Amino acid sequence: MFELLLLIYMLPVCILIGLLIRLALWLIRVMLRLALWLVKKTFVLIWKLVTLAFVLVISGNLFRQHSDG
Repeated sequence: MFELLLLIYMLPVCILIGLLIRLALWLIRVMLRLALWLVKKTFVLIWKLVTLAFVLVISGNLFRQHSDG
């Protein structure tokens, strides 16, 4: 009788633990995807800013050379 009561009690607990583990793994997966997306976007924006700064420096040098001569 005790084993049956234990089984009746433990079955929903095991189901809830399984669902909580699945939820935790899903949340970890989503957070990792978000972190990777943010890192990727950050590097893309940094690259664009470096390129823009380089173009502005080069174009500034070209304009100064033409205006001096």
